[in-house]
Amino acid sequence: MQVQRQILEATSRRVVIELPESFINHRVEIIALTLDEAGSAPSLPRRRPHPDIAGKSKTLGDIVAPVCLAHAE
Repeated sequence: MQVQRQILEATSRRVVIELPESFINHRVEIIALTLDEAGSAPSLPRRRPHPDIAGKSKTLGDIVAPVCLAHAE
């Protein structure tokens, strides 16, 4: 697979790109993405623990494994 990336300024609804000779007689996929992120939702700030409790906990096991109710009794 060959890749060619171009960043262009779209001034109308039509954009013309020139492909390398190696693309001739091949099927190509064209993907158009906007790079301006002005309209996107603002990202949430990263959460931090309160300074009184930060760094005072220990992970004692697998935090991904489910808790089994049989062991809780």
